[in-house]
Amino acid sequence: MQIDCTHDVRSTLPPETGLCLFRVLQEALHNAAKHSGVKRIEVQLREESGEIHLSVRDFGKGFDVEAARRGLGLTSMRERVRLVNGTISIDSKPMGGTTIHVRVPFGLERFSERAVG
Repeated sequence: MQIDCTHDVRSTLPPETGLCLFRVLQEALHNAAKHSGVKRIEVQLREESGEIHLSVRDFGKGFDVEAARRGLGLTSMRERVRLVNGTISIDSKPMGGTTIHVRVPFGLERFSERAVG
């Protein structure tokens, strides 16, 4: 599998943010490798307007997001992102690929007590 990764993060991430993004990326890559049918995935990590943005995109088979909503992988990604007061969006279309976009506020003071305590 080829992973094209670009990044533009100049700040040091809080450990909670780094771990969250790592685990979401890990799950997204696992799902893409298992289900998308492609050999290339694009990953982008950037810092913008007080937020860290992670985007994982493939151009594979896609899937019905509503039908997969209760799946353990997507549920764990949503929960991890929620714990750091972030947002996650999943856009997928049959034969149109999948994009997962995560936005997390930058700065420890913005994290929930569950993530840091």
